[in-house]
Amino acid sequence: MVNLFTDRLLVQVEKIDEQHKIIFNIIEEFYNVCMNGGSKKNIVQVFNNLKNHLEQHFQDEESYMIKYNYPDYEEHKEKHNIFIRKVYTLENAFKCEYIPFTKLAEANDFFSEGLLTHISEVDGKLGTFLKDKF
Repeated sequence: MVNLFTDRLLVQVEKIDEQHKIIFNIIEEFYNVCMNGGSKKNIVQVFNNLKNHLEQHFQDEESYMIKYNYPDYEEHKEKHNIFIRKVYTLENAFKCEYIPFTKLAEANDFFSEGLLTHISEVDGKLGTFLKDKF
């Protein structure tokens, strides 16, 4: 998998950009462990690491939004909630004895495409708003 994170995804808020880079590195690790025949234990371990980073990242973004009275806070937070609900749905599928390949493919597509879309369409606006605040 080609590293999906490029400079066009920078939101110009250092902490958020660093978190995005880490998350994309974990997405790449998840893709590799899935596509290279990793064990269920390894897949779940990387998935949990990704889930934890996403949860922390969303909390950090929401803290910035509250601290600086971001006008689109509710809408942005709802997008986080939708994203995390999908993560939890995938997590439930990974608790089965056997993880179907279709679920692995769905998870990889969701993480790569979903996050690219979220950052470019939603976090970009937040970055523009926060740029003068630091």
